[in-house]
Amino acid sequence: MKKSFFILCLLVIALTSCDPGYGIDFKLVNNSGHAVTFTSNPEYQGFWENHPNGITIESKQDTVFFVSNGLGSANIATAKADLLMVYGDSILFTFDDGKFLIYTQEEENGPFNLEGDRYTWTTKRGNMFLLRYDCYGYLTYTITEEDYAQAE
Repeated sequence: MKKSFFILCLLVIALTSCDPGYGIDFKLVNNSGHAVTFTSNPEYQGFWENHPNGITIESKQDTVFFVSNGLGSANIATAKADLLMVYGDSILFTFDDGKFLIYTQEEENGPFNLEGDRYTWTTKRGNMFLLRYDCYGYLTYTITEEDYAQAE
């Protein structure tokens, strides 16, 4: 009996001591009336080597432009930290008519304003044995007509 109880305790410890994995998708939604190309400072992240001409989003469309994974739970703090690595120190939105808008990390405007109302955060709960946790999340930034109106 003691041996069975000991094995059961070891099993419970083993099952609950594993770190769960999570995934986070980063999405851009283009609610402006123009196609927009999103680029950043490519010297800060190898991600941009795969997108040398930027990422183009047609009007009223969206795209998942980056995915991160890790151990633990999907949370907004981790998502924001990962996002800043992709953004580098500047972001350029170029609209289909040639107008453009530059945002900088130093000024904390546009997509760098991580506390602004342009972002939405959504999570999905999952199970790992007896543990419930946020296994998936996505952080969405919305490009609006206001962005186009500010473009030069």
